[in-house]
Amino acid sequence: MPEIKVIGDILSGKFQPTLTGNRVVDAALLAHFCQNLATALHLPLTQVHAEHHWDLTIAPEALYLIDDQILGSNQHLRSRPNVIGVAHKDLLRGQITATKRLLADKLALNSTTN
Repeated sequence: MPEIKVIGDILSGKFQPTLTGNRVVDAALLAHFCQNLATALHLPLTQVHAEHHWDLTIAPEALYLIDDQILGSNQHLRSRPNVIGVAHKDLLRGQITATKRLLADKLALNSTTN
């Protein structure tokens, strides 16, 4: 089962988008989204976590859930098979329904290839 990295803010490097502009609030919102997703997919919380200091590197063994506003600025990332766009408002509200559907397909495909 691959590690799932949720990216909604990036706190270091040249490219530093945020969800709300408040680091504490952003961290809490992303933690809530990760917890909802882990619970819905019956995964340990350690497998689904927010990546706040991401350097835009895509590891092939991980799945990346990235805020659509971040993906909008980098078309190269969107074309990667292990990258899933998440609606900005879903990250803000902790809504995981659409992401769960997309992720379930990827996880099922991944488990059949291993």
